[in-house]
Amino acid sequence: MKIAFVYDVLYPETIGGVEKRIFEIGTRLAQRGHEIHLFPMSPGKEKSIFVRDGLIIHPVCRPMGLYTGGRRSIIQALLYSCHLFPVLLKVNVDIIDCQNFPYFPVIVSRLVGFLKKETCVITWHEAWGSYWYRYLGLAGIGGRVTEKIALLLSGSSIAVSHHTAERMKIEGYRDNPVIIPNGITLENIRKIEPDKKTTDVIFIGRFIPEKHPELVVEAVRILGEEIPDLTCTMIGDGPMMTRIVKMIHDFGLSENIHLYGFVSDYQDVIRRMKSARVFVLPSEREGFGIVCIEAMACGLPIITTNYPLNAASVHVLPGCGYCAGSSADDIACGIRTFLSKSPDKSIMDKYVIKHDWERITSALEEVYRSLRCDTFKEQEI
Repeated sequence: MKIAFVYDVLYPETIGGVEKRIFEIGTRLAQRGHEIHLFPMSPGKEKSIFVRDGLIIHPVCRPMGLYTGGRRSIIQALLYSCHLFPVLLKVNVDIIDCQNFPYFPVIVSRLVGFLKKETCVITWHEAWGSYWYRYLGLAGIGGRVTEKIALLLSGSSIAVSHHTAERMKIEGYRDNPVIIPNGITLENIRKIEPDKKTTDVIFIGRFIPEKHPELVVEAVRILGEEIPDLTCTMIGDGPMMTRIVKMIHDFGLSENIHLYGFVSDYQDVIRRMKSARVFVLPSEREGFGIVCIEAMACGLPIITTNYPLNAASVHVLPGCGYCAGSSADDIACGIRTFLSKSPDKSIMDKYVIKHDWERITSALEEVYRSLRCDTFKEQEI
């Protein structure tokens, strides 16, 4: 099959759940003999079509910043979508798999699919609903309307979690999306040795408001009163970095919290994760949370939040993590709990084995085949 994945950024130039999913599934499908096309903004100076890791990459437009004032840029999404149309129109494929966010490409993908009579499926990672008003204020009306239009245009859809599928239905989607989760390469993770430098707490994620890295800093400050030598590793970068650096300085935590910025070497990230005792993700919005599965594969308990849009909370299994409220005190409580006891690793092992990328790729491959034969059915792996 010839398959097009539509998303505006590329792994590993950026490391997020969506681009990681496309890379892991795309490379495996390519190894199985399928022709895989990606349509990101140009990585670096690349302007013409090139092949990397078996993936045919079509640079859509020059690189543009994803964030403005700590929020996803609407201008970037619109410009990318406008440039996407002529590029996608030129490439003949069997399946167009468009990621739902940032919504405007859904319209373009459906239009191209209609014009060329190519099958288009929309993969939904999140459905925000009323959260748009918190995210953009009054302008959130436009965001919510755009999301509803994307839902109406979705037709055949895939959701990465039951949480997202339920949110889609709440927002007006009338069908049952196929559940194809995100995953990990379990065999590779198991082979990686821990980093020699140990740490108590680790956070991995973009430094953006909805990930709440500031709660990690505040929780370490709270715990530092009873555990003065507590150590914390924070991996990631983003518009909140300056604020986080200032907080660490103001709280006098420079010896406790170590910032590593963006780490491009995946094995290095896993090494550092394996050298930690507790993984913390105080995010208020996750469509799935691959990093939580990676943490569990490394034997770490998960401390996350019970925000309504945080799908990562479903990964908190009995005896294996803590689902906190929205305050630093709640996060600190969860960390404290698992600094004094170990998680049930047998439960975590049974859970993570269900999220191996090979198994997930096979399930998605079958979905694509059924779409081509017009036998799209509700299923899950």
